[in-house]
Amino acid sequence: MVSFNVQLIGVEQCKHLLITLPKNVEKEVDKTEGKFISFVKKSAKLRAPRFSGQLAESIVSQQVSFGTWELTVESPYGWFQEHGWNARFLPAFFGSRSGYLISDWMQAKGKEGSGIMPSGAPHAFITPAFESGISHLPSMLQEAVYTGAKKSAKGGVK
Repeated sequence: MVSFNVQLIGVEQCKHLLITLPKNVEKEVDKTEGKFISFVKKSAKLRAPRFSGQLAESIVSQQVSFGTWELTVESPYGWFQEHGWNARFLPAFFGSRSGYLISDWMQAKGKEGSGIMPSGAPHAFITPAFESGISHLPSMLQEAVYTGAKKSAKGGVK
């Protein structure tokens, strides 16, 4: 009768890799999501209309829970700037929440004349910011998975 002795080397390292790989990849993907949202936030702030600067200042991002990030425009007129609303005319003597008059804005834009300015046209700032960053997201996520796998492989036996 012939007998064989088999010794498996690296089983503990392989077991460790299988346990830590999902955790490390998940952590890295969460960090990458935060970087992506931060990029979109910065880009949206640069694209936001600048009448008083309050709209840009109201764009904030936060981590709601692990793996969930949120980008919020806290200004009450942010949605209307992004999507527009039914056109109407505003008399030049109407005030805005920023303390300026509509005529101030008209003067700054060189739109003097009748004293009435049409409003309602959308000025999207979030959507273009998101669209400019979305093309980079696959490579960012690929790098996150690679980094997570690399951390797991370096871990060794613990």
